[in-house]
Amino acid sequence: MPASFGGDSAFFLDLYARYLKDPSSVPSDWSVQFAMIDGREHPGSARQGASLAGLILDAYRRFGHREAQLDPLRRSDDVDSSIQRLRELVDAQKEETVEITIGGSRQILGLRSVQEVSRAIYSGPLGLEVEHLESEEERSWWYENFEKCRLDAADDDLCADALEAVILADEFESFMQVKFPTKKRFGIEGGETALVFIREIIRRAALAGVEDVVMGGMHRGRLATLAVALGKSPANLAAELMGRDLSEGAVFTGDVPYHLGHTSLTSIDGRTISVKLLPHPSHLMVVAPVALGMARAVGGSYNALCFLLHTDAAFSGQGLAAEVLQLGGLSGYGSGGSIHLIVNNQIGFTTLPSEGRSSRYCTDAGKLVGAPIIHVNADDPVAVTHAARLAVQWRTKFRRDVLVDLVCYRRNGHNELDEPRFTQPLAWRLIDDLPTVRTKFEAEMATERPEVAKRHASVAETFRSQLREGFEAAGEFEPNHEPFQMAAWSVLSPGEEDEILDFVETGVEISRLSEIGRTISMVPEGVQAHPKVRSFYDLRAASIEVGKNINFASAEALAIGSLLAEGKRIRLSGQDSVRGTFTQRHWQVHDMQTGATYMPLGNASLRPGSLQLVNSPLSEYGVLGFEYGHSLYDPEQLTIWEAQFGDFLNGAQVVVDQYIVSAESKWRLRSGLTLLLPHGLEGQGPDHSSSRIERLLQLCAGGNVIVANPTTPANLFHLLRRQLVAPWRKPLFVISPKSLLRAKAAVSDIREMQAGTGFRTVIPEDVADPSKVQRVVLCSGKIFYALNALRQNLQERDTILPIRIEQLYPFPEDELLKALRPYPGAEIVWLQEEAENQGPWSYLQPLLARAGIVLARSMPIISRPPMSVCAGGSVERHEREEGEILKRALHLPIESSEKPRQKKERLFTS
Repeated sequence: MPASFGGDSAFFLDLYARYLKDPSSVPSDWSVQFAMIDGREHPGSARQGASLAGLILDAYRRFGHREAQLDPLRRSDDVDSSIQRLRELVDAQKEETVEITIGGSRQILGLRSVQEVSRAIYSGPLGLEVEHLESEEERSWWYENFEKCRLDAADDDLCADALEAVILADEFESFMQVKFPTKKRFGIEGGETALVFIREIIRRAALAGVEDVVMGGMHRGRLATLAVALGKSPANLAAELMGRDLSEGAVFTGDVPYHLGHTSLTSIDGRTISVKLLPHPSHLMVVAPVALGMARAVGGSYNALCFLLHTDAAFSGQGLAAEVLQLGGLSGYGSGGSIHLIVNNQIGFTTLPSEGRSSRYCTDAGKLVGAPIIHVNADDPVAVTHAARLAVQWRTKFRRDVLVDLVCYRRNGHNELDEPRFTQPLAWRLIDDLPTVRTKFEAEMATERPEVAKRHASVAETFRSQLREGFEAAGEFEPNHEPFQMAAWSVLSPGEEDEILDFVETGVEISRLSEIGRTISMVPEGVQAHPKVRSFYDLRAASIEVGKNINFASAEALAIGSLLAEGKRIRLSGQDSVRGTFTQRHWQVHDMQTGATYMPLGNASLRPGSLQLVNSPLSEYGVLGFEYGHSLYDPEQLTIWEAQFGDFLNGAQVVVDQYIVSAESKWRLRSGLTLLLPHGLEGQGPDHSSSRIERLLQLCAGGNVIVANPTTPANLFHLLRRQLVAPWRKPLFVISPKSLLRAKAAVSDIREMQAGTGFRTVIPEDVADPSKVQRVVLCSGKIFYALNALRQNLQERDTILPIRIEQLYPFPEDELLKALRPYPGAEIVWLQEEAENQGPWSYLQPLLARAGIVLARSMPIISRPPMSVCAGGSVERHEREEGEILKRALHLPIESSEKPRQKKERLFTS
């Protein structure tokens, strides 16, 4: 439809139909418009026929997908009102020939032929949605290439490849059903052409010059994908399905077969392509940002293809789908366009599409980011192959995402042990009577392409023999043991709890630190920096040069700068992380006159391009998943994600639970991802106060992660450097500072970072006479500074000794016992600013007891009372509560106004 008539095609076509019958029956201004389209003042000309032909083609381009034959079960026969009106117009017209361009070539056709060709292209087994694309160039590309693809006859090779994939998929599932009738496999029956699509994507990507494909998968058809598309050993698959337990206690637990990953190298027409299928948990969509992040790490902004598989219910139901689509189009996160295959089961477990989404299609989220969408009937292997080819062509040319909606069904229920007829008896009545895609396609090939059918006569038997041999040899294979990450990870130490607790020297020669400090503090005179920013850098340079009063931000910059100078690569992302939420970082300096940016920290890089700084969108779930995936590729790169506030991690808890803390145990995936979680109760209300330390510590076991709460800039310096200097890699949760960023007491001397020094897991205060110590106050975090400031005012300050635990997990038992040894008769208490039911207390209490550290019986913990929130809602309350717990820690009297209220009132006010 001509663009000048907007989007209400039904209204336009109704007017046009009336005009063709009687020009005077429409308003005069519309009559003039229609006459201009037709080329004459009255209807009946050849130009009028050409205009109608153009309208027909345009209507099918825009709305043909609504009438497309997409459902293999053939349960609906939708009619689009705009196309129907055009059909009525054509039926009312005398047949005439017109010249029209279809698929990039000029053709002379009758009006009815134009209608038939348009319908065959756009309303057959393939449907196209690109009208929402803003670029006319992109829309035109799609129309031309889609039409060309549909008009060109499929060759024998295309059909042969499709037939082979269908046969292999069917044989695999049939064999597994016989051998493992009581196992959940989440088979692909009813959607076998997903394997046609996957194989064709890999093949076409290789021919397009792609060297790496990173796949994020799903349960359905997982095992068939591994065997048929990626060449995983049938013996290995059988061993995994048998469920043999070769796990190693609590450290390595393994996982079910349909969660496991795989890496394969394939040669296609002389081109080698690596395919990495990431392991994934049952929470399926979480793998999508992880795969996108890994693809970005593997191939930069476009060299590796991110290939994501989803199911309809998950893609339309999970908000993460929109986050991933958004990330894919951003310069800091994209990988040159992802290909999304949505395996449209037309059901989610037992939930119908009408119950699971409000949109027409499960792929409508793609319209938010202007992604083209192809719909295809899964019972047409040739059409599925065409969809795959178009997807790769689009991605190669435009470097943008594309969605393919593979409309299929499930022959079984949600899994092989589920009975779908309980809730969908009518649908499964159709499915039970429907021949398999293999049966139909083999019959079609036998009739129309006997040479293709003959070529594949022995494929099934050969594959069956391989499956039988694999099943018989399954006992020789160790399940859950296939390495996924590249060889560089294999040379690293496992990093068990005891090893993580070993001292790692991370210091740097003072002269080198001074040199790096000058380099990363240098803002050229030609850059018109904001006066406060220039002063910020001048003060940093001075403190490093003198070696005194180095604050947290400067220590962090020194750590990153020194790693860059050693040839390491660094990536930092997070909301407002480049400047810093607390205006503490300023890693990108903006010219006040030109708006140009300059990165002083990049001056330290040994290799250009080693520093990536990214302000993320307002997303935690998608972005943290991305950064975790990014951290899986190169053990010599430090990937850092900073939460704007520690409690923002709540929005990404699925990533923490399903990957960060558990992936090494389940899949032997190792990561050095560093998470910065600003934490501290400061009278600013319940939100943005706590990083929920108690939740993180609950997830710690078997040396899986590190949780640290550094209270000195030097310790933060060592903590960050240790992530790359240590012989192991572990995810690190840093309980990072807020108010301490500007606290005058929270500074370090450069000698604390010099060669020979390292991260201190426990920091005791110095006392002149250890025999005077009557009470040891164990604590962690910024509460130490408030305690110590009040302690310094005491006449007998040495009677109270604070000891800071800087690393909460793995718990530094030996270092703590060493720090306590000089004070055998002292009373020991635990102090925390968090409520009693929060913070480290519930985690530390049994560990202290196990270490033989006896806390004061009358008052083992000094804290705020248990609360349902993280903090009170006023500064006055905060100061009163903090003053009370500090005085209790120091044995100071509490004034009547500060005394604890009755328990009932405390619970009410909290």
